[in-house]
Amino acid sequence: MSAETILVLGATGASGVAFLKHVLPLSNGPNVSLLVRNRSKLPQELVTEYASKVRIVEGGLTDESKLDEVMDGVTSVVSFLGAYMSFYYLLTRYKPTPIADSFPLIKRVMKKHGVERLLALSTPAHSLPGEEYTWIQYITTMIFPPVVVPQGSAEMDAIGAICADENFEYTIFRVPHLSTGTGEERVYAGFYGPDFKGSQQLTRESLVRWVYTEIVQGDWVRKQPALGNY
Repeated sequence: MSAETILVLGATGASGVAFLKHVLPLSNGPNVSLLVRNRSKLPQELVTEYASKVRIVEGGLTDESKLDEVMDGVTSVVSFLGAYMSFYYLLTRYKPTPIADSFPLIKRVMKKHGVERLLALSTPAHSLPGEEYTWIQYITTMIFPPVVVPQGSAEMDAIGAICADENFEYTIFRVPHLSTGTGEERVYAGFYGPDFKGSQQLTRESLVRWVYTEIVQGDWVRKQPALGNY
């Protein structure tokens, strides 16, 4: 059994569930620790079958005691937390960032438990200095998201900024539109510009395969690659 224990944040979302479906059946795969508001939203057959590899703590991101409990023995933290489209925020242009605001506490608890590895989902709305966009990339990443999903764009940008903390071995993986697939799709990781080979589509199954490989291999430590199928 792997010595790796991964705390998965956002485990009940589509990408979080896809991650569990990928890693739990692996014969030498990791143990997982899950912080969820409602354990009934987890894939019950899966977590029951691999119960020996799963620890579940019910609680919120701002509950320090629950974070302390779920962080015990963890070696890496991966966040699939993300904002959702809201008609209310579209109309009001209100941009709260509750997920990003929870990460200072999460990082403090990580430090308490000696956990250095942090991987967090963001989007191309979180741009990096020096990236040179083609006009299509600029429209789809810098113009469209802030206009159509202002709160979501602000949330994901803030998550990327807060988690790119040099006190941790972080990887911010910036994803485009997520879809379903087989998991066999190739993933390109790099930085936006004319030479970026990835599309503006990424299957969740190929995303979670890439994320787990990154946890194992660490090719993108302290970097913030954009991902896309190609």
